Amino acid sequence: MNLLTPSIVAASDILSCVSWKNTKAFQTIAAKETQLKYYKRMGASAEVLQLVELESKPFGSVAEKMMCEIFGLGPRTSTQNDATLDGVKIEIKCARYWAGKDDCVWQHLEEHHDYDYAMFAVLDFHGWKVWGIHKSVLMGELRDKKIVTFQGKQGFWTRKSAVLPYMTPINTIDVLKAALMRGLRPPHAPSLQTESTEGGV
Repeated sequence: MNLLTPSIVAASDILSCVSWKNTKAFQTIAAKETQLKYYKRMGASAEVLQLVELESKPFGSVAEKMMCEIFGLGPRTSTQNDATLDGVKIEIKCARYWAGKDDCVWQHLEEHHDYDYAMFAVLDFHGWKVWGIHKSVLMGELRDKKIVTFQGKQGFWTRKSAVLPYMTPINTIDVLKAALMRGLRPPHAPSLQTESTEGGV
């Protein structure tokens, strides 16, 4: 008779997920809302969930390429921008919602990089939501108003809930082209001459 057998079986039992799934330590993470859980809870499509599951760097790369394909953007002119359209140099920033919140952050915005217009996209539950803003507004008035704030060595960043009123919704190529040429803020945006009522970053 092997006297070690009972101990081995007991160890196997306590190390099984059937056993440790009830530990307090595991329950703290099992009950916690995560980004992926949030998207699933909101009924996100299978395609969206595939993008949610990506690590940050692959997500950013794939999302940028998708924006270029969707809007028929031309190649970048240098490493200081991501694409072009009708001679306008465009910076593309894509993000996903925070866990449990209709909000996100777009980061690594460079003040001195060579672009004219920024496209901000957030991965919604069944597709993308995209907005645009001219760099002169983004890095001018909005930075002065602390809506765009310093991120240290990684440039600047801005929060969706704070910058959204100043941006133009972009849902077609024609709308994007018009926004690039117009350079106007949407009519509902708060005046840049007065303090915004939106929360800062």
